[in-house]
Parts: sequence; structure tokens; C-alpha cells
Amino acid sequence: MNYFLFILIVTLCFIIYVEFNVGGIVYRFNSKNIKTIHFNSLINYLIHPLKSLFLWNIKLLDVNYIFVLFISSIFYIFYLNI
Repeated sequence: MNYFLFILIVTLCFIIYVEFNVGGIVYRFNSKNIKTIHFNSLINYLIHPLKSLFLWNIKLLDVNYIFVLFISSIFYIFYLNI
């Protein structure tokens, strides 16, 4: 498996996990009280750890995309070397 495909799978799994665990990241109610998809809020949530220290709390590392990406990359490198 190439690295790009691996990162894509990790990202999709992360998005699903965060939506079920945190909620209201991708699917939100708009001003007409209709549940819609908000890709802007998803992108902002994924890059939020680069701008703020809030998600670097030890209890919130499972919903920190940068941390999950880093740990997943380490596992991928170890898997290739074994």
C-alpha cells in the first residue's frame, strides 16, 4: 500500500470517528434547521491543532488529527521496515 492511500484511509476513518465521538463537525443544522454537510468546518477542525493548543490536551489526543496522522505515519514506517 502506498503512503498516499494509507493517509487517505486514516483520514476517512478519523473523520467518521470524530463525527460519531464529537459530533457536529461535518453534519450540522443550518439556519433553516436542515442537517447539511459543512466541509469548511471539517477542514477548520482538521487544521485547528496547528493554530491552537486546545486539542493538545492529553484527554483530547484521540480527536487531534495532526497527532493521529503523526502516530499513523510512524506505524506505517515501522510496518515497512519489518
